[in-house]
Amino acid sequence: MQNIFQKVKTLFRPAEQAGFCVICYNLIMKVSWKKRKRNYIFPLVFGVIVTAGLGYATMELGGRNNRLILSDPATPWLPLQVMDINKTSPEPVINIVTPGRKFSLPSAKWVPQTFNNCGPATTSMALQYFGYSVTQEETKRALRTNPKDSNVFTYEIGNYLRNDFNIESRLMFNGNMMILKTLVTNGFYIIIEDWLHPFEDIGHNAIIRGFDDDMGVFIADDPFTGVGVKYKYSDFDEGQWKPFNREYLPVYRKEKESLLKAIVGENWDTTRMHLNAIRINELDVQKNPNDMYAWFNIGTSYYALGQYTKAKEAFERSRTIGWPMRMLWYQYQPVQTYNHLGEYDKALEMAAIGLSTYEAFSELHLELAIAHKGLGNLSKARVEVERAITLAPNFEQAITFQNQL
Repeated sequence: MQNIFQKVKTLFRPAEQAGFCVICYNLIMKVSWKKRKRNYIFPLVFGVIVTAGLGYATMELGGRNNRLILSDPATPWLPLQVMDINKTSPEPVINIVTPGRKFSLPSAKWVPQTFNNCGPATTSMALQYFGYSVTQEETKRALRTNPKDSNVFTYEIGNYLRNDFNIESRLMFNGNMMILKTLVTNGFYIIIEDWLHPFEDIGHNAIIRGFDDDMGVFIADDPFTGVGVKYKYSDFDEGQWKPFNREYLPVYRKEKESLLKAIVGENWDTTRMHLNAIRINELDVQKNPNDMYAWFNIGTSYYALGQYTKAKEAFERSRTIGWPMRMLWYQYQPVQTYNHLGEYDKALEMAAIGLSTYEAFSELHLELAIAHKGLGNLSKARVEVERAITLAPNFEQAITFQNQL
């Protein structure tokens, strides 16, 4: 018997001998000598040897990334376990701070905007939060490459912050008041696009950095009015923010991105975000079929999803109710929709409406060029794309279009 036990031990490397051999020995010694004399002791010993061999093979085949965990000799009946030390660790828990009744982040030093310069001035204030001192004239040179360019889109601010300062941002739609509160509570400054005053039609940029439920206000750093400006809940959502499909741009360092994703949830996926925006605005039109902004928001959401026929239907319904004079200055997706559908005459008509009150919109001139090309008027297309590039020398889409004519 001792010879058999010694042979079992030799199957193992020295590091594994002690624990496993105790198990084998205990298994064999559990059988009384009288019973061991019987013929079935040899099958038993044979089974132990086979088990030992399989265990050794498992260790060898598993390689250095697996190791054998031996049971405590005092409890020899516990099964052997193989642990994979390369198993992926669970994702770290993201702790989201729940908003209280009031909260505010530190303010920037006010940068009072010059004429039509709310975007660059807002950008200058946003940079202060990250330790940069950049004047609005510097940000203007980057964001408004022509003095006549009166509108800076929020995504342009995001691109500038990322490319020049390594500050991340995420252009989002379908926001709500709780999202804004949660973001600022967790340390995010939020650039928004809205109307300058409730229920007017002059586009504006500002930064949400706090809220106060007792006063019923959001707290903003606003390049037009000052820092610590209070936006009343009762006016802000419907009268200022909703006309832009509740657009918001959180700005942050890369290490906070997982926290942002956790806060916005499924809206991090752009397709889901736009579908949710459609659902929210459809609820609004169920309550009020003449909700012009809700119909327009449905249109911009379908446009973002590439569903141009549905976008067209929503835009036309919105237009029938009545757009404010400056609607196409800031959101020109109706013109783009007609061009995508090949309805070039309607695109020309729609772009002309936007340019009738102010002609210095490079994006609308590009849409005119696209429509003229679609109708076969290449000379007119060249004229319009040249105007677009004159107004915005860095307008990449216009430059690409011109090169393809």
